[in-house]
Amino acid sequence: MLETIALGLAANAAYDISKTALKAAMEWVSQKHPEYEAEAVAAVAAGDSARVEKVFEAAVGVLLVNAANGSVNIDGATITALRGIKFNHEHGTVTMGDTTVRSDVLVTGGSVGATGTTNVLGNTALQSRGTSIEIGNGASIVITGDAQIIQN
Repeated sequence: MLETIALGLAANAAYDISKTALKAAMEWVSQKHPEYEAEAVAAVAAGDSARVEKVFEAAVGVLLVNAANGSVNIDGATITALRGIKFNHEHGTVTMGDTTVRSDVLVTGGSVGATGTTNVLGNTALQSRGTSIEIGNGASIVITGDAQIIQN
C-alpha cells in the first residue's frame, strides 16, 4: 500500500523516477518500518494530505534507488533525505540533471560487481554533511562499473 501511495505522489512530482525504483525504495521502507505503512494507509483513508506528507518525511530518513537492469531518470528535482541516499546503477543506468540531492551521507555509483553507468549532468549539486559537488552547465560526471563517489 505504501508504494501505491508513493507512486501516486511521484506521478505529480517534478521529476521522472521509474516506478520500479520508487516501488523498491518504498518496499524497503515498509519492511524496515511497517508502522509507516499503517500510518500512511490511515492518513489516506482520512483524506489527510498533511498527515500523509508527515509519514513520508519520516520515511525518507534513508533513500535507496536501484536501477537494477533498467533506468532511473531524474530531471529538475530536489531530493533530500535526513540520513542517507544511495543511487546504485547496478546493471542499468541512473541519469540525473538539473537536480539537487542533499543528505548527511550520499553514495552515487555502482555496487560491487555492477556493470551499469551513472550520468550526473549539468546544473546538478550533490551535497552531503561535509561535501558538495557542483556540476556546471555543459559539464558531467560519468561513473561506470563498481566505482562510487561517497560523500559524508
